[in-house]
Amino acid sequence: MYWVPFLHIYQPPTQSESILRQVAEECYRPLVRLLKENTNARITLNISACLTEQLARCGYSDIIDGFGKLAHEGKVEFTGSAKYHPILPLIPPEEIKRQIDLNHKTNSSYFRGVYQPRGFFPPEMCYSREVAKVVRNMGFEWILADEIAYGGKLGAYRNDRLYRIGSTFPLKVFFKEREISSAIAYGRCRTKREFMRLLNPCINLRDRYLLTGNDGEIYGHHHRGQEKLLVEIFNDKQIKTCTISQLNNIFPQERCVEPVASSWSVWEDELKMGIPYPQWHDPENKIHQYQWELARLAIDAVNKIQEKQKNTEFLPQARQFLDEGLHSCQWWWASCRPWWSMQMIVQGANMLTLAITSLKKCGIAASSVNNAYKLQKKIMKSTLEWETSGRIKTLQSEYLTNHREVNSLLSFN
Repeated sequence: MYWVPFLHIYQPPTQSESILRQVAEECYRPLVRLLKENTNARITLNISACLTEQLARCGYSDIIDGFGKLAHEGKVEFTGSAKYHPILPLIPPEEIKRQIDLNHKTNSSYFRGVYQPRGFFPPEMCYSREVAKVVRNMGFEWILADEIAYGGKLGAYRNDRLYRIGSTFPLKVFFKEREISSAIAYGRCRTKREFMRLLNPCINLRDRYLLTGNDGEIYGHHHRGQEKLLVEIFNDKQIKTCTISQLNNIFPQERCVEPVASSWSVWEDELKMGIPYPQWHDPENKIHQYQWELARLAIDAVNKIQEKQKNTEFLPQARQFLDEGLHSCQWWWASCRPWWSMQMIVQGANMLTLAITSLKKCGIAASSVNNAYKLQKKIMKSTLEWETSGRIKTLQSEYLTNHREVNSLLSFN
C-alpha cells in the first residue's frame, strides 16, 4: 500500500511574530530536519507564499532553503495555491487568478528553480467547477478536493484508481481521505502501530493508496511527538510513501467524475441544504453577511480605481490591504462551528476597511467610504452582541450536537 501524506503549512498575514517563531521552532524546523534524515521520506507540501515571506522576514531562511533542498532531492513535492489563503469559490475569477499568480511569483523567488508545482491546493479544499477552470487554464495538472466532493458523500470514492474531471476536462482531481486524516490531526494516530490498526482492512492490498491531508502544524506544534508517526512509517517496509504526482505512474486506471462544490469541513447534511462552505459563508450567520458585503465593496472599490488610475501612488497600499484582507481566517473564526475569535474578526474587518479608506485621495466615492465604516461598525457591534448575549455558546452547542463527527472526522486543527 502507498501512503500519500499531504501537508499544508500556513500562517495568516495578521499572525504575531511571537507565534510564528513558536511554530517555526516547534514544527517547521524539526519537520525539515526529519525529512532530511529519512531516506524514504516523501510528502506533498503546500506552503502558502504568505508564510514564506513571514519566515524570510523573521530570519528563518534555513527553513526555506531546507524545503527547497528537499524538493530538489525529490522528497518534497510543492503544490500551487493562493497567497493569502482566500476562499476561492467566493471571490471573483480575476481575484482567484491574482492570488494564484502572487503565490507562484513569491514562492518562485524564494525557492527558485525547484518551485515547479504540477498540482493545486485550494485553501481549505474549497472546490468549485469555476475554481477548477481557472486552475486548469493556469497550467496545473491536478487539483485537491476532500472525499466528500465525490458525489457529496463520505466513503464513496475508491482508492485503487485515479480520477479526471469530466470526460473532456484535462484536469485530474485527487480526493483526500477523512477518517485517518482526522485521527492524525487530533492526536489519535501517533505511532505506526495505531496507524496500522486503522488500516487493518486494506493493509495487505498492494493496489491501494491512502491520501491523507493535514495542517503541517500538527507535527510538533499542535501535538508534540506526533512526528514519531512520520519517522516510523518512513522506515517501514510494508508501507511505501510517495507524492501525489507519483500516483500517476503507479495507478494507470482512471475514471471520470464531476466533483461537487465542497470543502474539507462540510458535512453531508449541509451539502444537501446547498451550503458547501459553511465555515466561511453561512447564510444564517449575520456576521458572515456583513463580512462578505465589506469584502465585495473593497474588491469593487480597488478595481475601479485600478481601471481609472493605474499609476496612483495610493493604489499599491490599498491593493495590499485587499489581498491580505481576503484571508479566510476572519470568516472561519466568526463561524461558531465551533470556533470563535473576536480579535481575528475585527482584524480582518479593519484590513478590508483600510483597502477602501486608503483610496480617499484617489477620488473614491464618499458613499463607498461611508459604507465601509458602517459595515465595519456592524461587524464590531455584532461580535460584541454575540459575546455578551451568549449566542456564541448556543451556536457552538447546536453545531456540536448536530455534528458529533467533528472531533473524529475533521482533518484540520
